[in-house]
Amino acid sequence: MSAPALAVADLRVRAGGRAILDGITFTAEEGEHISIVGPNGAGKST
Repeated sequence: MSAPALAVADLRVRAGGRAILDGITFTAEEGEHISIVGPNGAGKST
């Protein structure tokens, strides 16, 4: 089995003293589609 095309482990982002992302971990294989969903202002673009 090959390594994933994308691997994220324990991603944390803070802005203005506030946790935007906290402990995000995932992998994506080549050819796999992923989506990030959530309400406006939730930090999806971060």
